[in-house]
Amino acid sequence: MARSAAATVRTASADRVPSRLSVSAEDYRHAISRLPTGVTVITTTGPVGCTANAVMSLSVDPPSVLLSLDTASRTLARIRSEGRFAVNVLSWADRGLVTQFASGTPAERFAGVSWHRVDGVPVLTRASVTVVCAVRETVSLLDHTLIAGTARWTQVNDGPATVLYGNDQYAVGP
Repeated sequence: MARSAAATVRTASADRVPSRLSVSAEDYRHAISRLPTGVTVITTTGPVGCTANAVMSLSVDPPSVLLSLDTASRTLARIRSEGRFAVNVLSWADRGLVTQFASGTPAERFAGVSWHRVDGVPVLTRASVTVVCAVRETVSLLDHTLIAGTARWTQVNDGPATVLYGNDQYAVGP
């Protein structure tokens, strides 16, 4: 009885797979860095904020976003207590804010940054896009927390290009 081509392919592929698979954190970071993402600053009352690129549209009905923050994040702790946050998509002109909001105290992160409040949440004035959200749900998963937020206010600045990150470098987005 002849074997099917599909069975042969599966067997051939299975023969090339090591019996024990594992990926180091370093190898994973290197691989996933090839996936280009938008760069944002997540802000909430305080003001506090942090750089994040794990942000995506979740739904249009109701309009919602999903983001992922390190469970130890000060910004996450404040979002949980306040129940609201803003996603500020950085413009190319403000690409320096990527590193500014990645470390330091909350005061250092906001130093020299033009912002105003919407529903009590700090909004970066020059962001390409801002979405202010109410927390709908949080889910702890591994060393991060996923936050689903329902959009309450948006602003789009059509002029500035956005910052993209991929392949360990920054680029201009549409």
